[in-house]
Amino acid sequence: MTSPLPPLSTLPRSIYPPSTYPPPSHFETTVTYPALIIPARRTGEIQKQLQDLVFQEPKRKRVYALEEDVDYSKEDLDPSDGGSSASKYNPNLERKLILTRLGPCEDSDSKYIDRVFQDSRIQYLLCSAESNSDETILTSPPGKNAIRTSSIRLPSSPYNLLTVDQVLRHLLPTTNEKASNGNPVIEEIPSSFEVAGHIAHVNLREEALPYKYLIGKAILEKNQTKIRVVVNKIGNIENEFRTFPMEILAGEGLDLNEVERLCACDINLTDGQNSNESNVQFKIGPEHDSLMQVELKEHGCRFQLDFARVYWNSRLQGEHGRLVQQIVEDAARKCNNDRPNPAKITSIRECVVADVMAGVGPFAVPLTSALAPHYHKTPIVCHANDLNPISFRYLKKNAKLNKCFSGRLEMYNLDGREFIHHVNQKGLQIDHFIMNLPAMAPEFLDAFRGWEFKMISCPDELTLQQRPVVHVHCFGEKSKSSDDIARVETQVLRRCETSLGCPGCLSSGDKRKENLVSVRVVRDVGPRKNMLCVSFILPLEVAGVKKLVLNNTNGNGKREREEDNAQISQKLKKSTSS
Repeated sequence: MTSPLPPLSTLPRSIYPPSTYPPPSHFETTVTYPALIIPARRTGEIQKQLQDLVFQEPKRKRVYALEEDVDYSKEDLDPSDGGSSASKYNPNLERKLILTRLGPCEDSDSKYIDRVFQDSRIQYLLCSAESNSDETILTSPPGKNAIRTSSIRLPSSPYNLLTVDQVLRHLLPTTNEKASNGNPVIEEIPSSFEVAGHIAHVNLREEALPYKYLIGKAILEKNQTKIRVVVNKIGNIENEFRTFPMEILAGEGLDLNEVERLCACDINLTDGQNSNESNVQFKIGPEHDSLMQVELKEHGCRFQLDFARVYWNSRLQGEHGRLVQQIVEDAARKCNNDRPNPAKITSIRECVVADVMAGVGPFAVPLTSALAPHYHKTPIVCHANDLNPISFRYLKKNAKLNKCFSGRLEMYNLDGREFIHHVNQKGLQIDHFIMNLPAMAPEFLDAFRGWEFKMISCPDELTLQQRPVVHVHCFGEKSKSSDDIARVETQVLRRCETSLGCPGCLSSGDKRKENLVSVRVVRDVGPRKNMLCVSFILPLEVAGVKKLVLNNTNGNGKREREEDNAQISQKLKKSTSS
């Protein structure tokens, strides 16, 4: 199919405006399908007889009325009839039943005859059908059988049934043939997107940016019932709040007239234009606050959030559910005293979780919601923290929405390291730490240096050291082969060891077994990168490492002065009470 788009070199800004999106007819190719002309009253009966030979595609008709532009009453009439009986024929009493295309017959001439007509069931129908020329009102033209072969030309896939991927494959230059107009070839079709409520979020590569408004329109048109706006990430997650700048590609909030104007402007800026116009970007700003308000459901819980100002990734839904379920099962074992040495446990206590980078609560809320099925039989207490004040606000709102009561969910608005020090100083017996900050979570492990392990009393006067399980999300190199997996895992584990200050405490053979170390792939992030989850029991060696001294930071992120532990605790108490 020839691309309907002009060469990029002919456009003033080397970007396609929304108006260049082709009409639906461009995406449709017409195909000849075999068909049977049958009496309308026998449609149901014949469909049952033929079953698997009948055309079957989702949301597409298989029975059509006869084409209006064909006069079947005069088609190949019997010459002896003289046309006198033609007036008796009523084409509304016939239908075309579409059949499956099996390919042309080997012995057919230049005229296309599909192999489906050779099936014994169709042959039986054709032979048994008799002419209806003696009837007063004919159900077939005079001299023709009531059931006969035919054909019909239909779109191979109507535009309304095409997926986003199929539309973009028609539209974008994915082969050298399609790129003959000089446009660069798109190596990977950007048809995948994340959905958060009514927002579709894409992360376009540089090569796809000239087509960004066409891509946005395709996503919007193929998902009109649930998507109101399509946004594109235009920067990396570089700030401490895990948010990134975005632009609108399609839908609400996009001024189409302004897009067309900017795309038509010469790339040389005039005095009245700013640098943003040279990029043709409609960045999300304060005027889009209401549009960015999202409500969605995940694992039976409701979440409200500002998509532009907090971190949320719907593609992590499976990981959220997996880790929540793992913690619930561990809590259930504690309730049942299902441990290697149950006789050493003097009492049953709740499972305590510390979510260091909790965001708006994708882990903390389902763990502690009174609506969760495990709430009454498996007690779980979660201490949830996030540095972003906007995330903290929505965390409190989502806790209220899902009936997460204060006895089960405690919330903090602190730096991650301060939070880890706080729970240790308070003597909380944490069973699980969750650190979901893939870009830098391993570096926060330095807060465990000098960890004070809590001792659990046992009936035989022995003591056990309570060691939490730490779940760290991070990015890692994608393994090229099965033999490469060990190298990648060792690379990630050594990164964690460096932060803990204990070389070899996770990656060496004995320690890996002792500390129950596991590394699993969470999801595919890019061609050379995976998101990983590293889980391990906190090594005992961290207790002997010098404790990290926390400092206050000013607005520029520079250390100003040290605070002693008493001052830190005082600040933490104020934060948790606010």
